[in-house]
Amino acid sequence: MNQNRSIQDIIPPARSRPVRPSITPVGGETPPPTPPMQNTPVNPKRPSGMGSFAIVIGVGITLLVIGVGVMSTVFYKAYVTVTPHTFTTTLDTPIEIAPTSDTLSYQNIDVTDTVTKKVPATGSEQVQNHAVGTITIYNAYTTSVQRLITNTRFETKNGLVYRIHQPVDIPGYTTKAGVKVPGSIEVQAYADQAGDTYNIPLSDFTIPGLKGSKQYDLMYAKSKTAMAGGFIGQQAVVDATLRASTVNELKASLDRSIREKIYASQPSDSVVFDTLITVVYAEAPDSAEGSDAIISISATASVPAINGSGLGRTLASIGGIPYQGLVMLQNPNDLNVQIDSSKPTVKDGPLTLLISGTANLVAEFDQAGLTKDLAGKNKNAIKDVLPSYPAIASIDVKIYPFWRGGIPTEPSKLKIEVAGESTTNTKGS
Repeated sequence: MNQNRSIQDIIPPARSRPVRPSITPVGGETPPPTPPMQNTPVNPKRPSGMGSFAIVIGVGITLLVIGVGVMSTVFYKAYVTVTPHTFTTTLDTPIEIAPTSDTLSYQNIDVTDTVTKKVPATGSEQVQNHAVGTITIYNAYTTSVQRLITNTRFETKNGLVYRIHQPVDIPGYTTKAGVKVPGSIEVQAYADQAGDTYNIPLSDFTIPGLKGSKQYDLMYAKSKTAMAGGFIGQQAVVDATLRASTVNELKASLDRSIREKIYASQPSDSVVFDTLITVVYAEAPDSAEGSDAIISISATASVPAINGSGLGRTLASIGGIPYQGLVMLQNPNDLNVQIDSSKPTVKDGPLTLLISGTANLVAEFDQAGLTKDLAGKNKNAIKDVLPSYPAIASIDVKIYPFWRGGIPTEPSKLKIEVAGESTTNTKGS
């Protein structure tokens, strides 16, 4: 055996693992063995984003369906625009109206109003004022003129006496279509005594001086205005210029308010012509309030409200319009309308109106009936309803929301509008 071996014969090859020295901790304890390494994935599996997107889409679709359902019920409405047949005719003719007429009747509208204003006073004075107003005296006794002298008395049923301060001649009565039409004249009447007791509303009067004769029952009077101005006591004194301007201002205000009252009191299916409204003013004594004065003006307005259907038929007939259905006048204030002053007139009696100008007439239809007939109909079936309404030229229906194909069955959800409809001084049925 060869004893001469080199160090390479003892040391292992370089690829052999080197030997690490064993190190013992100071405490003499041996550290726990290193746990074996586990194969933890570098990128753990996460939930896919497609799932969250699908949830959002589902919620959105649900909300959309709910919203559509709400709109389809809460906001479900139909708007129907109706265009009726219209006609135009040029007029220059008299027409006769009477309260009891079968063809063209009317009824009088009478309204009153009062306005006041406080102004500085320059002093006061003791006064005794008599009430005054306008009365209409009638003669149904004879066809001859009847004369009443100055200071003729007129008495109310309550015994209040008023007098006229000038003589008057009352025209005799006339006969029209077998009906007696009393002659009449308007005149101022003054209270027999001063004081506010004689401030009374519209009243009827007898003529005491005719009592015991045939004239007593056939000659009489009616108020055209209220009796006003009666006063006893201290009355405020106002500068004349200031009072005159204040009175003019109050009258202008009254004219507007009294006409609004006329139109508000207008009966259904009637026409009021603005030119036929008569307004009479009365000034009350200026009352004192401290160092100020209260100026008070009252007004009484009257106008015949003419049956609208009858007027429409009459004007259509005069104009030669062949349409046989009901028509209404749409532009009363575009016409020149006056009471024929050459004919005797009596309050609540027959009147002759002179009408000239171009009248616009519109055919009338039953809106309530149309609403009932359209309710629940499919939009395409509306054409089947129109033959029952010859007054209608065309009809347009808009349904909201648009995807609802039919008209609601509830009348409250169906609104009918008339194209070009005008209600100026005209009230339809």
